[in-house]
Amino acid sequence: MPRMRGPVQDEPQGPTLLNTHLFGAPTIGGNNVTVRPEVLPFDWGQAFGREAPRTLEIGFNRGKFLSELALRWPDHDHIGIEIRRRYCWRLANLLDRDPEHGGNVRLVWADAKRVTADLLPPGSLHAIFVNFPDPWWKRRHEKRRLVQPEYAQELRDLLAVGGAVWVKSDVAAIAEEIDASLAGTPGFEGPEPFGPDDLPFTYREAKCVKAGMPIHRFRYRRVAVAAGDGQSTTNT
Repeated sequence: MPRMRGPVQDEPQGPTLLNTHLFGAPTIGGNNVTVRPEVLPFDWGQAFGREAPRTLEIGFNRGKFLSELALRWPDHDHIGIEIRRRYCWRLANLLDRDPEHGGNVRLVWADAKRVTADLLPPGSLHAIFVNFPDPWWKRRHEKRRLVQPEYAQELRDLLAVGGAVWVKSDVAAIAEEIDASLAGTPGFEGPEPFGPDDLPFTYREAKCVKAGMPIHRFRYRRVAVAAGDGQSTTNT
């Protein structure tokens, strides 16, 4: 796949970016969009041209992780949601020009917190990836942080039993906050650490490793909840 040097300004015309189907045009997306009701429930089998286990990366940034994951897990279909247009358009154009990397990837330019519940049926995902989320350091911006308790419940509901939320962060405080949100959500079991070779690197991760910076990597698995007692039990 070509290296991403500078923004790709052309409107994506290929099948990778779904904004035309979801919102009406490739130029409609970002913070405040909602999915058009007439396309719901969205047919992911039609979007990918097959039925396969699906994953979601929230905030794919430059797309290094997502494009490499598509090659590593070719028997899965991969959804990426990113709030910044330049990253969505650039990656969509690159993937449309290189079907080997993009045939099992579909992108959405939107705020994941606004669209995931509408777009993705409960229990429909095999894995969710939260890679180096923005820490939003200012106190007035804390509510923008991705994995807080309410959204942790939404992520749990999107996962099939046995699926997992995989988390990477180089910011200890953010990793601890995500850990606490997932740990406090019934239906999750963890944390379980994983190694650097278990998943592709993100662009930032590669830079952090080169600089010798510590990376926090852990996952929480979705488990069944026994009816009536509120306690999580693994699905066997």
